[in-house]
Amino acid sequence: MSALALWSLAATLSADPTALPGPDTIDRPPITSPIYGGEPTEPGERLAVVFVRTSTKQCTGTLVAPDLVLTAAHCLDPDPVAGVQIYVGDDIDGAQMVVSQDWGRHPDFCLPSVCGEDIHDFAWVRLPVVALGIKPIPPITNQAEFNEVMRIDQPLLFVGFGADEDGELGVKREVLASLTSFNESGREFRAGGDGKDTCQGDSGGPALVQLGNGEWRLAGVISRGGECGQGGIYGVPLPELCWLRDTSGVDLLPSGCEACDCVTLRGEGAEDGCDCELGPVSREGPSRWLALALVFGLGLGLRHRRRSG
Repeated sequence: MSALALWSLAATLSADPTALPGPDTIDRPPITSPIYGGEPTEPGERLAVVFVRTSTKQCTGTLVAPDLVLTAAHCLDPDPVAGVQIYVGDDIDGAQMVVSQDWGRHPDFCLPSVCGEDIHDFAWVRLPVVALGIKPIPPITNQAEFNEVMRIDQPLLFVGFGADEDGELGVKREVLASLTSFNESGREFRAGGDGKDTCQGDSGGPALVQLGNGEWRLAGVISRGGECGQGGIYGVPLPELCWLRDTSGVDLLPSGCEACDCVTLRGEGAEDGCDCELGPVSREGPSRWLALALVFGLGLGLRHRRRSG
């Protein structure tokens, strides 16, 4: 029996997953590609990357714990009054779908047109059932892993459900690109470009990185970008894990990192990281804008990469 068949969907199944909202109305040029330069994932791969849908937004997210999805705050703005639909599978047509009323958006989330950088573009959605058989992808939480892979030119794998050139949404695709720059605080980085990128519908989805031991980690969550294909801006999950713990009850932090300060981020000027080890998931209780534009070289035309239904 497949991992998806193990889901106990019960009464949470609702709505036709093929009945997607109409054309995108976001104020930007038409979509010409999905994950830019990418290809569909192999069947059954990257199941931890899910499709996130509300009555107004269509995004991507990552299963970071057996019943918790991390995505972008702007994907749940405005409030999803009818709940959040999470689709698990290779594409929408064959995916299993559950509806969740349990979600949280970072209280400091701020539009880039107002705050510029470090906009805390993070949100979580709790699944009403546990995704049995699907291995979550945890974020980087210790200095050793951070130093190994969070550097310029590091290969990153973008995965998402963005629309294709015909406007079809909901096929999971991936593309390999590179980390190109960090912002001043290290809380955000730019990655992709030269035709390899995320695009509309990929917001909230992951930039994945593979460690030397073969394990995959969540390096960043796609927040926004300029023209699709020219690269995007990703939020680093680590500094937000205290908020995630305190609001969702899911603690992804290792021992010794209770204050989310055990890893030195680029440009942050913090103390050296501690010797933390990843522990089990538990359930305990406008000048800045211009500076970001100059750092990332994207001009002032950044847009969130979600679809509006």
